[in-house]
Parts: sequence; structure tokens; C-alpha cells
Amino acid sequence: MIGILVFLLSLINNGALNSLYFGLIAWGAIIIIWIGIGFTSEEYYKRKKKIKKLTSDKYAFLDKQGFKLHEDLYFEGIYNGFFFRVLPMTKWIEKGRGRGKNIEYVVIESFYAFESDSIDKEREEKMSGDYFLGNVHFSDHCAGFVPKDWENPDFKENFDGLISIFKRENLIPLMKEEWENTFGEKLRKAKDEEENAKTKQLLKIGKLDFKYKKPDKKVSR
Repeated sequence: MIGILVFLLSLINNGALNSLYFGLIAWGAIIIIWIGIGFTSEEYYKRKKKIKKLTSDKYAFLDKQGFKLHEDLYFEGIYNGFFFRVLPMTKWIEKGRGRGKNIEYVVIESFYAFESDSIDKEREEKMSGDYFLGNVHFSDHCAGFVPKDWENPDFKENFDGLISIFKRENLIPLMKEEWENTFGEKLRKAKDEEENAKTKQLLKIGKLDFKYKKPDKKVSR
């Protein structure tokens, strides 16, 4: 709108072509200011505010245990010989008429291996379910759950609880690097193959390659 306004006002003293240039310059300047200054500043302060929350007393236990705050704003570390990842999450809860609020919670993950070093999907499905910690999901040698005390989680209690489940099920602790080099690598390859299967080449002209990707199937839950 401002670009059009500048164009119209410029027509009073300038030709149509020069006025169009002035309008485009005004439009471009506003875009640069909005993206380069406004958007960047907003993201910077949002990140700074989130980091402040993640270094508060709520996460003091993780800091004492030597957990590292990743640049993508999640925690990773070793506790009693087990690797843990803590993912702070935010979810918008709609209350009607466009009103609502953000709910902040955490997801706790840890890797494991079976004694036989095999993949047992059926056993993982049987192990998944409600525990005293919350609903724990076992899949691809990774256990994850949202703590029942998600508003103010007791990380020690949740870590100890998950370790006790691992020991009861005779599961062996698996470090991040071990998981990524084995099961994580298999998952990445399977995902790449799935993406390639969805992609169909429509036309190739020289270096131009036109492809179509099939949309994911929606699953109702």
C-alpha cells in the first residue's frame, strides 16, 4: 500500500516510469526493514527469552549433572550410565473464539538395546503403555515420554524411574553415537527410500529436472 501511495504521489512531479521506480524502491525498503530488522529482532529476543527459561531453576538438576544445552535448545547428557535427551516443547491450546495459551512441557528420551542385540518390534509394542512416570513409548530402541509432572518435572525421579524400567526389562543402555550409527542410520535410509518412492520424475530438459512428490497419507487418530 505504501509503495502504491509513493507511486501515485510521485506522478505529480515525475513521469510514470520514474514514479514506478520510486514505488518499487519504497516497497523494497519496507520489505528489507521488516525482514532484516523486525523479523530478525523478534526471533533473536524470542530465542534469548527461551534460553533464559532453560537456564532457570527448573532445569538446575540438568546443569548439575553436566547436561549440555544444544544450540537447537534441547538438553543431552549422561545420567548413571544412561544417555538422556530432554526436549522442551510448546503447544498452543485453543480455548475458543481465537483465544488460548501456550502450554510448555518436556519430552524425555533415552536409548537402549536388547541383550540379544536384535530388533524386537513386538516386544517394544508390549512394553509401550502407561507407567507411573507417564505414557512411555518404546520404538526403534528409543524410549520417550511426557512426564506426569510435566509442569514442573522432577528430572531425577523421572530418570531413575525410566532406568528402573530398563533394568526390569533387561535393557542395556545405548549411547547416542552407538544409536545413530546403527538404528538411527537404518531409520535415515528407510526415510530416504520412502521419500524417493514418493517422488516421480515428470520431465527432464537438460539440467532442469521436474519432479512430483506424492503427498503423505493422512492417518486419523
